Amino acid sequence: MKIVLSVVLAMFIVGCSEEKSSQTNVVQTNGEPAVKEAVKQETPVEQTKVKEVVQKAAHEVEESKVVKKVEEVKKVVATAPVVEKIPSVDGAKLFTTCASCHGTQAEKKALGKSRIIKGWDEAKIITALHGYKDGTYGGQMKAIMKGQAAKLSDADIKALAEYISKL
Repeated sequence: MKIVLSVVLAMFIVGCSEEKSSQTNVVQTNGEPAVKEAVKQETPVEQTKVKEVVQKAAHEVEESKVVKKVEEVKKVVATAPVVEKIPSVDGAKLFTTCASCHGTQAEKKALGKSRIIKGWDEAKIITALHGYKDGTYGGQMKAIMKGQAAKLSDADIKALAEYISKL
């Protein structure tokens, strides 16, 4: 509709007479004006003006489509579920289970049989816990630790290792 009005306005601006505008045949097909016939009947100057108006109108239609799409995206984003940040795992809290055998400062041999884990670096602790979990690590305490490590996620293991390595 804007385009048809723009074409009519352009013809009026360039001085189309009533007689000439009645000869101009502007047809609308699928919501888009067919202005080729109208442009053919105009003088070169008038044709240029009409083409400019049509191009401007087409640009405005494209802008309108973009604005509509942006609004659609904003609605989708506004209604999208909010993903909350996963709370960090507390290594100290996890270690309370370990402390019953390893001591509150990791200073004891668990059940008097394992190595003291205080002073181990983070990588060594991670390797040991993953090994206990998959059954590839450990001596006498392997069976007990496999059950304990099986409950731990990778994030839990990382948090525990970080905590223990700082004791």
